[in-house]
Amino acid sequence: MLDPLPLPPDYALRPATSADKPLIQTLLDQFRREVLPSISDSERTLRGLAIAAGILLGGYLVISLKPGQLLFPLVGVAGAIGISVVAVQVLTRNEGWENFWVIEQNDRLVACAKLRCYSRYSVLNDLFVVPELRDQGLGSYLIATLGKKATKPLYLTCLPSLVQFYMRLGFTPISINHLSPLLQFDLGIPNQLTVVPLVMK
Repeated sequence: MLDPLPLPPDYALRPATSADKPLIQTLLDQFRREVLPSISDSERTLRGLAIAAGILLGGYLVISLKPGQLLFPLVGVAGAIGISVVAVQVLTRNEGWENFWVIEQNDRLVACAKLRCYSRYSVLNDLFVVPELRDQGLGSYLIATLGKKATKPLYLTCLPSLVQFYMRLGFTPISINHLSPLLQFDLGIPNQLTVVPLVMK
């Protein structure tokens, strides 16, 4: 891994605090707008029609079923919702803001990344630098510093256009087939994007 240039004097890297939550969320929203494909008007229309169809079907069931018959489907739906809520809470228990690191400049967050360290590996997610400060070494500095704190191997995914950037920092592309299902989940594979998994050993 190449050693990055030091941060300029008015920049600081630090662990995120609870006060950073809204600012990190703003950075992540901007990140997702840049990375995720926008929804077309036809796709938006289809989603609206699917929701409307679900509402109509639910209304039909409420009207057509007798009161005793309605109880069983309602209990089933409530149970499914309850199980889903519990599952989401269990699966996202490591999504705390304490896993984020931020770079700030004069009390303004300009970059962030989430590092989750496990006993046998680490995962780096949500690396983002504000567009006007890119190509100044902030992302490289963040990756190099977090790479030293990580339990190796360190995994991440990126868009194909960023593979060369990460390779310069010591990462190597690997096949998705070499990743366990749990690690694929941690890395957000599969998702809406074509991403490349990489590892730093």
